[in-house]
Amino acid sequence: MSRFASRLLVSASLTFIASSVAGAQTAQPVATHPVVCAKGVRMFTEKSQIPVPYDTVRVPRSAVPVIVTNPQELEAAELALRERAGSVGATGVLVTDEMSDDGSGGQRMRRSVTGVYVPADAPRAQLACKS
Repeated sequence: MSRFASRLLVSASLTFIASSVAGAQTAQPVATHPVVCAKGVRMFTEKSQIPVPYDTVRVPRSAVPVIVTNPQELEAAELALRERAGSVGATGVLVTDEMSDDGSGGQRMRRSVTGVYVPADAPRAQLACKS
């Protein structure tokens, strides 16, 4: 290997190591919480209902769009939402709905969901899962 190629290889290696170390120093640790069953996840409709302090938790999206046309489908959709939220340790979800006319006389609902982990609520959530 030529002297120039050796220097280039060493320089590239040092750059990679330096950027890896810099990235590791700036990465924020992600809080993890115990998994909660669907029965242990509470539903909130207003932020003021959530006990403080709490952490927000990213709830996984549904694999497919959720379309609800009757009360039974709504119940099943909410159960699936609670399961997804509980899978990342949420003890509750803040759900806000926005209703609009779909143009054909029907209603269209758009739902925003924020998962929350409330430390003070964790024992209740775990107990709900045991019953």
